[in-house]
Amino acid sequence: MPLSKGPLGMNARNFLYIRKYNSTLAKRIADDKLRTKRLLISHKIPTTRLIKAFNTRESVREFDWDLPQSGFVVKPARGYGGEGILVFTGWKKDRGRTISGKRYNRKQLESHIFDVFEGVYSLQDLPDKAYIEEKVTSHKFFKKLVPVGLADIRIVLLKGIPIMAMLRLPTSESKGTANLHLGAIGVGIDIRTGITQHAIRHGTEIKKIPGTNYKTRGIKIPNWDNLLTLAAKTQEVSTLGYMGIDIVFDAKKGPVVLEINSRPGLEIQKANLDSLRMRMEKVEDIKVANVERGIELAKSLFASEVVQNVNVAPTMLSVLEPTTFHGRDTEKTYEAKIDSGAFRTAVDWQVLKDLNIEPLSEKIWIDSTNGRQQRPAVKLDFTLAGKRIKTTGTVTDRKHMNYPIIIGRKDMTGFVINPTSAEEIQDEVEEDN
Repeated sequence: MPLSKGPLGMNARNFLYIRKYNSTLAKRIADDKLRTKRLLISHKIPTTRLIKAFNTRESVREFDWDLPQSGFVVKPARGYGGEGILVFTGWKKDRGRTISGKRYNRKQLESHIFDVFEGVYSLQDLPDKAYIEEKVTSHKFFKKLVPVGLADIRIVLLKGIPIMAMLRLPTSESKGTANLHLGAIGVGIDIRTGITQHAIRHGTEIKKIPGTNYKTRGIKIPNWDNLLTLAAKTQEVSTLGYMGIDIVFDAKKGPVVLEINSRPGLEIQKANLDSLRMRMEKVEDIKVANVERGIELAKSLFASEVVQNVNVAPTMLSVLEPTTFHGRDTEKTYEAKIDSGAFRTAVDWQVLKDLNIEPLSEKIWIDSTNGRQQRPAVKLDFTLAGKRIKTTGTVTDRKHMNYPIIIGRKDMTGFVINPTSAEEIQDEVEEDN
């Protein structure tokens, strides 16, 4: 098949890819953010927590409005282009303030949701539903890049293969949204390394992030492989053959899927100085066996010439790392000790109580300073340096230790330890070797 050198246009996108690879049912689910969220939750894809869904006026009037004081997000289920979304940065009793500084009381917020019901913000102006979800707390890596709002990463995929990606940075002009049409910045990302390249704002190249001294080129996105894997797994769940996925970095949870899009915009081509159509024609006839193969293929075919010789360094850990453990309907952040001398991750019994989880019936043999012994096994789910890790660890009495958790080398794949940080803490004799 001859390769098309020109950029992908809207008509070609609709006819060659959306019509061909996206079923009517899959598009309906993707167009409904509430259905999408429930689908992701049911398949255990990391996403923001659903607080409340509204589909009738009575459900709005009967709601007690006891919401997180730190903020939340109100969204139309079938909103388009960010319209109708309210991001609250604070809420007390029955009033709060949005990220743009506008104040709302309960009656005003109810009125906004009634507008959502009328289809004011929906696709084709059809009647809609509304819902409230938790507000993402921006990861410290991205906080330094944007003065206001939440940065996200858009990844376009075809049949399980990541095709193109960009970092979207909100600006004051875009009022904290990552919408390029409103003035947000689009920064192309090299698929192989996760390093940013060319950047645009209002279609024009920029070289620095406004209001900062940071250059747009050369930013290394944390845990890039993890993001590509999350995007590919999300595509499997959605059954969309061609799609865009928006991922954000939460300070505690790490990467979470914010939205999926069955009709991803085409500005990503300008940010990457490349053609979506040309890339997709290279892989359209290829069937990948699994997620890993799709990512491997994308890295091989779509690596930027500028960074082809860059060695991709693993994420560096300090000896002590804040680590968020996810339990049964709850989560908690602990200071965990990174211990390459221990094979498995081990947690104190109190951690299980905090997370409302139970040990497994099986036990695991452990070599310790007290000799070889058996310990109860436990399924653990935690986020370390932005990477979500699910593993089998052990549980033991660690009350006499300085830290309730040690992370073993079994769960350190893709990380390296900063040896100088070991000097910052006192030596502690661990029982695991």
